[in-house]
Amino acid sequence: MKAAMIFLLCSGITFGQTGSADKSPSAALRIELRTSSVRARMTDEIVVSLFFRSPDKSTTIWNALFWAGSTGLELQVFDSSGHQVEHTVVPYEPMPPDLTGKDALISIEGDEFAGFDSRFAVSELFPRPGSYTIKCIYSPPLTRHYFKGHIIWGREDGRIESAPVSVFVE
Repeated sequence: MKAAMIFLLCSGITFGQTGSADKSPSAALRIELRTSSVRARMTDEIVVSLFFRSPDKSTTIWNALFWAGSTGLELQVFDSSGHQVEHTVVPYEPMPPDLTGKDALISIEGDEFAGFDSRFAVSELFPRPGSYTIKCIYSPPLTRHYFKGHIIWGREDGRIESAPVSVFVE
């Protein structure tokens, strides 16, 4: 009887670990933010690159990759004390999603990714010399209800944040 209980306990632990592995962050859609430099002068330009990745399963996203409220992409800047800094970058507002579905969506998985580069004057993002942190917030603009209940987003109706990137401005 003790042997059977130990077997059931071990089996439960094994199956429990398998279930939680399926929900690991690496299986979900994630975003990565990079900059062309971690040190910049106020008179320089800086390139901010954003990548969408879904390494373990196919994920479909809206093919509108721009900094704008309508796309769900927001670039946030924080000073060295952690306070959010307003920047003067004016987002480009793209057309709303193509309701016919033609070219409106892209799917990524494995080694595939989607992304874009943005070139900014350093002074557009950072008000004065100092240490800053930037990150991207992605709030999918189209919920599962838009697709009549089909689950296509990496994290339905949820927000995804990139890891922060530090930039020192001289």
